[in-house]
Amino acid sequence: MNITGRKERAARKLLAGIRKKYKKRRGEFISIDEFCEFTSLQKESVREFLSH
Repeated sequence: MNITGRKERAARKLLAGIRKKYKKRRGEFISIDEFCEFTSLQKESVREFLSH
């Protein structure tokens, strides 16, 4: 299960979009802050999801 509810391929495209925006190379980590800014999700929701 993933927080966005997207299928794997769509989730990979989302990560690629985030990397492109922040000029990161493939394989570089995405921060929670970057993910939340890009997706408009709340940090608290993401942190809670990751802790389970």
